[in-house]
Amino acid sequence: MKKTNYSLILKAIFPIGILLFFILLSELRTEGDFGGLIGGFKMLFFLFVGVGIFLFMSIKNINRIKKRKNLKESKIILSVLLISTLIGVSSFWFPYDFFDDEPEFIALDEIGNRLTLANGEYMLKTREIEWTTIRRGKYRINSDTIYLDITKERYLAKRAKRYLIQEENLVPIYSDRIETDTFGFLKVVRKIKN
Repeated sequence: MKKTNYSLILKAIFPIGILLFFILLSELRTEGDFGGLIGGFKMLFFLFVGVGIFLFMSIKNINRIKKRKNLKESKIILSVLLISTLIGVSSFWFPYDFFDDEPEFIALDEIGNRLTLANGEYMLKTREIEWTTIRRGKYRINSDTIYLDITKERYLAKRAKRYLIQEENLVPIYSDRIETDTFGFLKVVRKIKN
């Protein structure tokens, strides 16, 4: 019986593993900035490099199998390639709130901004023209105001750190003003049960 050529397997799995690592590092984030032009370039890069590696490895190993050369190794490489491709492609549709607890409180608006509160922590998803930003942290409620612990923010003057609770609406309170346009209000969908 012929010995398995582990160096051949490792040489083939190395580029697959590196690409899968960067795809997962990029796509399995649950906080930060998403989308935009850079996100589009990143997706195109992963698409072309991924398709290139997939086709190259597939053709090379299928030819080996046809020639009955390194059969065991080629089957292992093709299996790893197929599994890695499935994991990499499915990561592009990984939900950002997959690991979150069931929210006790949900407020959202028409364009997709969303604030959820659960177990003393908040998740604030804000949408802009081509960006989606997700922030997480601790919150506290003081009478009729929700205070979010946001410290690291590029546009802190534009981002509400406090929300005034008015009946079925959350009114954003910015560092320099209170929102008066009802379009910026978040509609309460699920309230905290006392």
